[in-house]
Amino acid sequence: MTGEIATAGSAQPLKPTLTFSNIVFSDGTSIDLHDDEIVVFVGPNNAGKSAALREISSAVGKLNNSKVIKSVTRSRFGDDNDLRAFLELNSVKQTSGVGYHFSGINYSINADYIHYFMTDGSQEFVAPFFRSSIPTETRITGSNAAGPLAVHQAPPTHPIHLLLLDPKLAAEMCDLFMRAFGEELIVLRAGGSAFPLYVGKRPMLSAGEDELSKSFVDQLVANAVPLEHQGDGMRSFVTVMLNVLASDHHSIQFLDEPEAFLHPPQARLLGEYIANNRKSNSQLFVATHSPEILYGILTSTTTKVRIVRIQRSGKVNKVRELSKSKTEAISKDTLTRYSGLLSGIFHKHVVIAESDSDCMFYSSLLNSKSVSGDNEPDVLFVHGSGKHRLAKMVDTLRDLDVPVSVIVDIDVLNDEGTFKGLFLAAGGVWDDVSSAFRSLKVAIEEVRPPLNASQVKAMIEVQLENVTGVGAFPKATEKAIKGVFKTLSPWDDVKRAGRSGLRPGGATRHYDAIAEACSRVGIWLVPVGELEGFCQSIEAGHGPAFVEKVLVDRDIDTDEELEAARKFMTKIWQSMPEAQMRRSRIEL
Repeated sequence: MTGEIATAGSAQPLKPTLTFSNIVFSDGTSIDLHDDEIVVFVGPNNAGKSAALREISSAVGKLNNSKVIKSVTRSRFGDDNDLRAFLELNSVKQTSGVGYHFSGINYSINADYIHYFMTDGSQEFVAPFFRSSIPTETRITGSNAAGPLAVHQAPPTHPIHLLLLDPKLAAEMCDLFMRAFGEELIVLRAGGSAFPLYVGKRPMLSAGEDELSKSFVDQLVANAVPLEHQGDGMRSFVTVMLNVLASDHHSIQFLDEPEAFLHPPQARLLGEYIANNRKSNSQLFVATHSPEILYGILTSTTTKVRIVRIQRSGKVNKVRELSKSKTEAISKDTLTRYSGLLSGIFHKHVVIAESDSDCMFYSSLLNSKSVSGDNEPDVLFVHGSGKHRLAKMVDTLRDLDVPVSVIVDIDVLNDEGTFKGLFLAAGGVWDDVSSAFRSLKVAIEEVRPPLNASQVKAMIEVQLENVTGVGAFPKATEKAIKGVFKTLSPWDDVKRAGRSGLRPGGATRHYDAIAEACSRVGIWLVPVGELEGFCQSIEAGHGPAFVEKVLVDRDIDTDEELEAARKFMTKIWQSMPEAQMRRSRIEL
């Protein structure tokens, strides 16, 4: 076999591309694509994300025996003559026996098969030129030392060769690696037959020296460590960087779980790098189970990102795409990004509560044997930092077809705007509850109208009458004043007592009608008013202190006072599709 650099004149020929203009999934969902977009597949485990990636990768050439992908439509730029001309100038021409083929980074194309570029469905013979795929299986070894390179005789055949030829590119990769791991990434340029990467501190160059000088090489080898001897995280990170960098001729790239072996900060940084450094006018398909990868990509760009959630329903993979407007809104919403909300797209169900301590209490209940038995619910709990953001969070998750439940204190019914927004976001019809809602509000507030400012001032002054001197403010008086603020509204009494604090008759009937309508759309009103009402014998304040006391001092599986809490959480668990599917399998 002989090899030579192909030459076909000095002018650079047109570079052909092959991309997808449409993909149809097994559930019939059809997604139209542009040739410069990033498609991110997300979803719970075993939903079909990696399978979709493999099948689409195969479909660059020919779609065979697919289960997740029903059909694809390819878009071609250029013809077989353009492809041949480009390969002649930018690849290594190798002959063996009769005929020859063109070789480059991640491809080897038989010259006799180039005409298949024009035959839709038979492009598997030229697909390696257009497709770059980095499977998880080769993530560790993909950054091993590159073979020899005849710099002036042949184009690169390994991504590391690009670093040898472009010091600026090598410096950029080194900077990114430094941000991720706190160490430098250095190419051993004097490798000869092999060019490995080293991790450590770059030796200082003396006057008249360069990186091929013996003293530089000796110091590098003595003090730095070959990348191949480093941990899986470093090696995987570099493999992905190299392949994104090397995809100059690839018009479609596939990345399966780029977060493999990485800590969250490194995964986010890699997501940024992937989005920032992919080649223009190329498609990138990513399958990930990492919100950090997703956040990293969104940090870099939103206008060209498509977030597609896949979940399995029997033998069908259900697909839902997040709208572009929602994608852009998420990237700009700091609270959404840091609340962990988007992590919900990787789970089978999400429960939203008002506070972090609420999440801790209800998740502990859900995962107890008394509620979910021997199951391990794939449920994520996130908090909304109060009530006002719940509707927005529900709307975002439902837009991606993520099953969601909301646990909210009973006083959400005190504000029509907040409650109506949440009810509508969850899929409710306002006419179903509007009459009962207004009747309940009137029934509660006619018992005792909210206190006005003068009344509150007078009540506080009564508590301050006996406070004198310059000593510490009396704790008892402080507690009494705080108690005043808990009586400003008749809803304060309802929140402390829950359903049992409502007057018998109309008020209770109206509440029950609202609670029933809410449960049908996944909104669960706390029947005892608020979390603390489930265990009133504990005097540990409110919020985190209360929850900590309950979880430390009580057995949530058996404690009698927590029976109402267990029943409440059991209803929520049994309403979840995951629990219903498990019950149906048991019944079969």
